[in-house]
Amino acid sequence: MRIVFCIYNFVEDKLPLQPWLTINRLAEGLSARGHDIHIVTDVALPAKIVDVELHSVASLRGSNKDEVASLLSALAPDALVYLPTPLSVATASWLDDVRCRKVGFASYSFYTGREIFTALRLLGLKEVKQYFRHLLVPAWVWLRAFKTRQHVVVAQSETTAVRLRSMLKNRVDALCIPPGIDLGCWPINDQESDSSGNVIRLLYLGSAIPIRGFHVALDAMTKVRSPSVKFRVLARGADAEDMGRIQNEIDRRNLGKRVELKGGWIERDELVAEIHRADAVLQPFVLVPSELPVTAMEVIACGTPVIGSSIDGLPSTIGAAGTVTRQGDAGALADAIDALAHNPEIYQAWHTACLKQRESMLEWSDVIDQWEAVLRG
Repeated sequence: MRIVFCIYNFVEDKLPLQPWLTINRLAEGLSARGHDIHIVTDVALPAKIVDVELHSVASLRGSNKDEVASLLSALAPDALVYLPTPLSVATASWLDDVRCRKVGFASYSFYTGREIFTALRLLGLKEVKQYFRHLLVPAWVWLRAFKTRQHVVVAQSETTAVRLRSMLKNRVDALCIPPGIDLGCWPINDQESDSSGNVIRLLYLGSAIPIRGFHVALDAMTKVRSPSVKFRVLARGADAEDMGRIQNEIDRRNLGKRVELKGGWIERDELVAEIHRADAVLQPFVLVPSELPVTAMEVIACGTPVIGSSIDGLPSTIGAAGTVTRQGDAGALADAIDALAHNPEIYQAWHTACLKQRESMLEWSDVIDQWEAVLRG
């Protein structure tokens, strides 16, 4: 089967991130199974994949319809995967001429108006404007475009799949296929927690920026009543200038004695050790840029609970392996932390749920199985 993936900005630096991570793993896996795989992208020097043919076009927008349509006509795919962002659904008229099975990969987040305006209050227009584009597209336009430009849409979280089914009035199939995980890279934490009231160790990992809820986490720490809670910030990738800015935010809240900060890049073994030492990892995202933060899956696979926000794919990903609090609500986050600090049985219940959830996580080979079935129709 000849399969074409049309994906913007397919460059090396993007491969660890979604949706490029999943596209990369699918292309590699499907090629290894004997399928003829092609990637069409809008960059001159795309990331290389073994046994996958790469094609560069000036743009994937409708304004470049002739070039894209000509290329796809020459490739004559049996199945095509593209990213149905608001812009591509509205303008990618080259999809209309493709005579094959078309699958939309909905890595884009579909937020409600309430979620957007909450984020707008916390982050400002500059950070938020790209995430409310779909609200500007009338529902009937979405429905008509989806009906004519794809046979099925695949989301990576059940939250997004449910929203798509509602928006599309169940006239287009919306499926959930989560990303895979290399479980061997994320071993289980067999250590006993010190969640008996002596010390509660919270960990934040990733970019310490507002959209990921870092400032919400700091504000929550000012409201936490339990003196046993310690907060370690692993600001991965932060340079000296970033570290100074982050430390200023910590000092401004008088949290110097409760918050420990580390920046730079670390190897996976050290990252796993950090996750194992934590009683819970905080992921209080205000908005999730890629629908589902894979880090949440990796942390849970290690046996460490996640305290996240009720946004995007986090609730369905976390499930019973932690808890979610209201988007951007520092007080609710503080209450969840205090509950963990004062009730050791909460940690044990979450940890047990992590182990059960790990058993149901899909390896990449399982994910490729599901995608292969969808592509075959």
